[in-house]
Amino acid sequence: MRKEKKQKLAIQVGIITILIFVATLVFTLFSDFTITRNAYLSSKNEMIDRDLNNLREQMIHIVILPWAVTYWREHPEEIRREYTEEELKQDESKEMVDLWIACLSAEKNPAEMEPVEQLLIAKRLYENIALNLKNTSNLDYSSIFILGILDEQNSFYYMDNDTYNVEKDGVEEERISYPASEHSAVASILKKGIDDFDKTSYEIFHDSEKGKEYYIGYIPICTKNGELCLLGICYDWSDFHSELLGNARTSMLTGLLVLLLLNGLLMLFLYRKAIAPVLKVKTGVQDYMKDKDSNAVAEKMERIHVRNEIGVLADSFTDLATEIDRYTGEILTLNSEKERISTELALATNIQSSMLPGEFPAFPGRKEFDIYASMDPAREVGGDFYDFFLVDDDHVCTVIADVSGKGVPAALFMMASMITLKHHAMQGKSPARILTDANAEICSNNKEEMFVTVWLGILELSTGKLTAANAGHEYPVFTGDDGQFSLYKDKHGFVIGGMVGMKYREYEVTLQPGAKLFVYTDGVPEATNAENEMYGTDRMLEALNKRPEASPKELLAVVRGSVDAFVKEAEQFDDLTMLCLKYHGPSGE
Repeated sequence: MRKEKKQKLAIQVGIITILIFVATLVFTLFSDFTITRNAYLSSKNEMIDRDLNNLREQMIHIVILPWAVTYWREHPEEIRREYTEEELKQDESKEMVDLWIACLSAEKNPAEMEPVEQLLIAKRLYENIALNLKNTSNLDYSSIFILGILDEQNSFYYMDNDTYNVEKDGVEEERISYPASEHSAVASILKKGIDDFDKTSYEIFHDSEKGKEYYIGYIPICTKNGELCLLGICYDWSDFHSELLGNARTSMLTGLLVLLLLNGLLMLFLYRKAIAPVLKVKTGVQDYMKDKDSNAVAEKMERIHVRNEIGVLADSFTDLATEIDRYTGEILTLNSEKERISTELALATNIQSSMLPGEFPAFPGRKEFDIYASMDPAREVGGDFYDFFLVDDDHVCTVIADVSGKGVPAALFMMASMITLKHHAMQGKSPARILTDANAEICSNNKEEMFVTVWLGILELSTGKLTAANAGHEYPVFTGDDGQFSLYKDKHGFVIGGMVGMKYREYEVTLQPGAKLFVYTDGVPEATNAENEMYGTDRMLEALNKRPEASPKELLAVVRGSVDAFVKEAEQFDDLTMLCLKYHGPSGE
């Protein structure tokens, strides 16, 4: 008994509508957020890039800068302390000014000077660059700084514009933790190297301790013994970012409220125009299932006044109920007719089966040969047939054939062809003459233009000589001297019933005692499995050669088992007919 389904259409439509609206709202807000953020940062890019490049152009021409940054890192306390009176006096002297000019023009190497001269040169350059950073600083920047990258985890903070301090454990230090894993732009510069970075690299950095968002631009300015120095500008955009997120949240809440209102209106409309009419249709269907009264159904469906697909459904169900009543009477008549046809088909199957030799052993008194055959039609009746009979005391005729088409027409044509072939064979004619005369007789009254492929052979029992002719049929199979089965590729004539005036040729094969003949219709090699792959003659020969010494009956069972194993559950599309003859010799031993 079927479990009754609950009425959930309104809930299902409501959920789907909400999901669609929410997805659309989220996508719109996300797109708006991303576009606004990117546009804002793009404007900051121009400002940061301009200032960084101006500072870089001023610094990269200072030839002693690589020496100076190393000196600053090694003597941070001395660089930042106040001048002594002696240092201040010496720094203002003409000799020191000349040294300063010589260093800037690369005439002097600071590394070769006296320690006090190195200190004064390094402090002067430090103060000049620091002053330049202060003068260049935009009021919107949090920091303009020079950062020396020691490795992927640590850096050296040389100087900034004094508006942003980096602290570690509450104490300002020059050596700081600046892991590249947290700074995507720094990691990218480390990976590619300074030579690949002529342009500014940007990153968004979240300072979890301060709860702020920073937009930072870096540009390399110098290297010394593998040490990388970056000039950076840090911009605090936390307020704008927070405002942007707040606007997004407000838009989301407003959108959800509008969504709930619209969804309520949609549910009301859906109930009046869809759910209520559907319930009426459901009631009408259930009532019709109980009493089968199409007139009562028509009255109920007329009360549904919606002008949409549900109204069309109600009218269609009215028509359907009327048609069901009409068809019910016709089906009762058709079932009676179908039973009559089934009875007649069963009778036709019995008649066809009785036409074929079906008692085995077929010739219990003859020791010279043994023969066995089978025919499995694809439908109730088929178009394949086989036949074997003694023409005289020393000759046995063997026939296997395949009529074009299937079903009753093929079966009728099969019986006519079988009778015709046997009639001509019993007159003692050769195989070629039998096929020639049978073709002429069938063509003379073949209005349906059907045809039949035939292999016919006459075995002389006293000598083992087999004379055969082939009218478009499959190649026969014989065992050779080694006892193995193989195809005998004989020359085919045209099919019987296909063309008037055809002449057929015959050939001879001598069977030694113990030799076997196997003939079949195309239903064997063309048997097809679910993957649309054909069985083929190679598999047929393989099956025959598994037990070549077996009796004819056993060989047919082996082949049929092989075909069934290959085809499995696939439907049989063609008649499957086989015949096997074993020649024991004239003495029958």
